[in-house]
Amino acid sequence: MKNAEYLRQAIARCISISGIIITLAFLIFARSVFIPTRWPFQFLVSGITIGLTYTSFREKYYREGLGLLVLWYTILLGFIGELHGWIFILEGAYIILISVAVYLFIKIIQKPTMNNKFLRVCSSTVILGVVNSFIIVVLNLFSISMILSRLPEIFNAMLLNLKIGAMLGLFMGIGIELSDTLIIPKLFGRKVAG
Repeated sequence: MKNAEYLRQAIARCISISGIIITLAFLIFARSVFIPTRWPFQFLVSGITIGLTYTSFREKYYREGLGLLVLWYTILLGFIGELHGWIFILEGAYIILISVAVYLFIKIIQKPTMNNKFLRVCSSTVILGVVNSFIIVVLNLFSISMILSRLPEIFNAMLLNLKIGAMLGLFMGIGIELSDTLIIPKLFGRKVAG
């Protein structure tokens, strides 16, 4: 019975966090969030990745979380349709590194000094911004010969991804705070797992 209650809360938490991130992005970028060939699609992919990772890693269900992320990666590739080698690398890099960012966020907010909602939202903004920027470096490692010739372009892409990541981190922080302090307690009363 206790496991069933936890599972219901976990599903509600995942859906609410992912839904808030995707909804906030939709309010800014409209339908582009749902089109795989447009860069705002990153908010949909990362929103679901964040929801799955935060929900499972928060409770230290790492193996289950990794399994869900592999399942999400498989579903995402099936949804995109037109597959080529770069899509496997691109989507895999985003899912892996966004998950690492969420893991770092969870570790940081567990510190006693991080009991303030504002600090947690600021932390998520910085962490996701930096990691999202770092994704450009990782993706360019697959073409090392071109790195030096494209350094200004890579730097500009890193700055753009820093901005996108900061926005994603802000949405993540807002989504987690709303989910954990309003939505889950409202749906399940005072008894909240975790």
